[in-house]
Amino acid sequence: MTTTDRPIALHHLPRRRFAVLLPLGGIALLAACSKPPEPAATPAPAPTPTPAPAPAAEMPAATAPAQASAGTAGLPMVDPADPSAKALAYTADASQVVAASQPKYQPGQACGNCALYAGQPGDAAGPCPLYPGRQVSAQAWCNAYAKKA
Repeated sequence: MTTTDRPIALHHLPRRRFAVLLPLGGIALLAACSKPPEPAATPAPAPTPTPAPAPAAEMPAATAPAQASAGTAGLPMVDPADPSAKALAYTADASQVVAASQPKYQPGQACGNCALYAGQPGDAAGPCPLYPGRQVSAQAWCNAYAKKA
């Protein structure tokens, strides 16, 4: 008589199968004994949208950059110890860059003459899209330097 000929009750349960089925039985028991989920609260009605304000008059081109630079004046400076700054080898003073360890560096490169630098010419610091919400020194340098056209 082979194992397939015997009734199911006489089959012995292998340890592996038992080890797989035991946790499943425990999960089923816990699920059966747990409380039913609370019904979802009905969402509050959405507030009515307020009408959009009238468009402001165009600012003259001469004042727009000045206001953009004034808006970034309160931003914190990039910390050279910040992980994103370390990843790009950011140095707050380009004259301190060790050319041997930074082969992309060329004398005269600085954030102030980089295509990514969004500050105004002559500003001591300005925003950079690589460090959102922070400013870089115009005298700084990083591996992402791209010469301004």
